[in-house]
Amino acid sequence: MTKINKFSSIRNNMIVYTLSIIFLMTVLSIYSLTIMERYQGQIEAMFEKHIYLSQVGSLMIELDEDLLGFLSSKSSTRLNDYIINSEKLEILVEDAYEKTFNAEDMMMKNIVNLIDAYVIEADKAIAYKRQRNVIKYYEHYQKSFKIKGFIADYIDQLNNRQLNRNSVTYTQLVRQIVILQNITYMIVIVLIGLSLMIVYLITSRMVKPFSHLSHAAEEIALGNFDTEDIVVESEDEFLLLATAFNHMKNSIKSYIGEIKKNAETEAKLKDEQLKNIKMEHLLDNAKLYALQSQINPHFLFNTINAGVQMSIMERATKTSQFFQTMASLFRYNIQKMDSSCTLQEEIENIKDYYELLKVRFGDRIRFQFNINSEALNMKVPPLILQPLVENAYVHGLSGLEEGGTITINVVDEWDATFITVKDTGKGMTVNVADQILNKSRDDYEHTKFGIGIRNVRDRLELFFHQSDLFKIECEKGAGVKIIMKIPHMKE
Repeated sequence: MTKINKFSSIRNNMIVYTLSIIFLMTVLSIYSLTIMERYQGQIEAMFEKHIYLSQVGSLMIELDEDLLGFLSSKSSTRLNDYIINSEKLEILVEDAYEKTFNAEDMMMKNIVNLIDAYVIEADKAIAYKRQRNVIKYYEHYQKSFKIKGFIADYIDQLNNRQLNRNSVTYTQLVRQIVILQNITYMIVIVLIGLSLMIVYLITSRMVKPFSHLSHAAEEIALGNFDTEDIVVESEDEFLLLATAFNHMKNSIKSYIGEIKKNAETEAKLKDEQLKNIKMEHLLDNAKLYALQSQINPHFLFNTINAGVQMSIMERATKTSQFFQTMASLFRYNIQKMDSSCTLQEEIENIKDYYELLKVRFGDRIRFQFNINSEALNMKVPPLILQPLVENAYVHGLSGLEEGGTITINVVDEWDATFITVKDTGKGMTVNVADQILNKSRDDYEHTKFGIGIRNVRDRLELFFHQSDLFKIECEKGAGVKIIMKIPHMKE
């Protein structure tokens, strides 16, 4: 068996190339994310102090509006808002000690001190307002208003300085980002070029052996098995593929040679097989006609006898009707001997047969018909029901003083129609039933009542070219039940 070098394997090479590209892309992504996070931190630091000062300025405006609103209307709502905003401002002032403003530290300290002074003056104005000392609360409000103006000026100056410093920092940051983008673009271009080169090398390595295989396959498709074996120099999967292809080609070539040798022999046997098939077909037809001619003729003789006696004893329409029914039955037997019939015709024939039995036996022989079938037009061998009914009354019911009932059921299933002929007569043992259905003709030719049953079974098998179409269920003293399976033939 051909083995490949695991280091030259296409699978392993593909894994190495793919993992290399993934590793480089991962490193590039991690590097880019790290740099971007650092730049993001710098940008946040640039605007953190500006945002802080904006919050202080906005809160000072709200605090002054609440103070003025309380002093003007002495509204408890305004006073409550003033207290809340004063607490917020106190928290912001505490945060100022945690922030570093470099050269602007003194300005920030001045803002903090001015805020403290503003709050003191505002609180005094509120206190004098509650005491209804108009001169005092107005005096302290004027001081707080002036302090608020100083605070706003200091915040504007500090914001301007921060913006100037941030503009320089932002310019440097933009340059660094541009450099990072250029480096990233270069790395991406290099990776794309490397990937394209790897794809080109791999496809070039794969296309050449595949082209050889494709050409060889086309030659084989045209019937040319004399092409040279494919040679692959690499020790990879293509070596296995080429070896398997060469082995397949040589094996097919060998098999074709054997087939050609056998074709001549098979051609000689074909004519003989066709002759044998024709002979078998003729034999089947001969058996079919021979079996159809074995129906017991005693019934026709007995019924004619009964008709003659009735015509002597009774001058009525019943005699005419009797002979019409007998003529119909006799005509059916004669006409259908050399052809097939429908299941409907078989059932109508049995109904005529029943009318004759009523004349002979009166109410001693009773019939029940349960026809639940939509396949009554299907073709069947002629005279498959009459022998079974004859056996049922002759060997099953005739010896019973009280008579009995013969039931005929026709039921459809998905692949066949089942016909059941059942009597309430004396029945038979299982051994007798087996003897009737035995394949040996010697066993049933001397069995008086087995001829009709076996005849029907044989004609069914010859007609449908199938076995297991006939079954007998019996028990001594409990009647006989015969089941026939009529296959649904595909049109």
